[in-house]
Amino acid sequence: MRTESLCLNDRPMAWARGVGLALAPVAAAWLLSACSVVPGGSPEAGRAKVSLPAAQAGGQWVDLGGGEESLDSLDPTLPAPTLPTRVVGLRGADQSLLAVMVVQSNRSGLWPDRQAVRNACPPERGVLVEDATAASPTRTDCLRYKRWADGYGWLASRYPKLNAYLDSHQSLPVKPFGALDFRYNTEGGGYVLVQVLANRRLTEPVTRGNNDFLVAGRPAEEWARKVAQAARLSAASLDGALNLPDFPMALPK
Repeated sequence: MRTESLCLNDRPMAWARGVGLALAPVAAAWLLSACSVVPGGSPEAGRAKVSLPAAQAGGQWVDLGGGEESLDSLDPTLPAPTLPTRVVGLRGADQSLLAVMVVQSNRSGLWPDRQAVRNACPPERGVLVEDATAASPTRTDCLRYKRWADGYGWLASRYPKLNAYLDSHQSLPVKPFGALDFRYNTEGGGYVLVQVLANRRLTEPVTRGNNDFLVAGRPAEEWARKVAQAARLSAASLDGALNLPDFPMALPK
């Protein structure tokens, strides 16, 4: 990734080579503390102009870099498009990383910037998958959410590029965290991707019994659907406004 932030190295870097550029712990800690605050809370990725969820725990959103990237494909036989990408993180007052968000979109709504992306939204055990365009060879409307995304090497297996990049820059959220992935592609070639890794204190209530535990994931699932709807509206809007919903749970400052 070609970086544009104090958080990362100042030279071009391919997303997939993140592990090979892992920072020494002391240097990484210094760089992360120097991360620039997202100006006005509105980062951009191509035509997508992002309005971020409200900051939590007395913290703030910080810029973690950006560039022209090809992210992880959900189907290894289908290449992912190379598009403008932005990565931001939510840090608490104690500088712990509560969430990481990746946004990717077309540069504009005009040809030749449009992307022809074949549909890929495979089912997966332990993952909420909602494929609204399963029968379409030209459209994608794929929402995926996994509550327990930090265990058993799942993130590294399913999203090796994302995991390598975040791990090499000490930018994985505090455990336990869930993972949201939404990809939207229109027949005309409009494309929006939103990925969020969020500490589960932001997405699930405190449970005090078996009944609470059984329904604890519902707020996160509803929030994931709201994120998906915001991405759809961004692809359809003239200005690319991506107005992301707040996290379901509010943490104390």
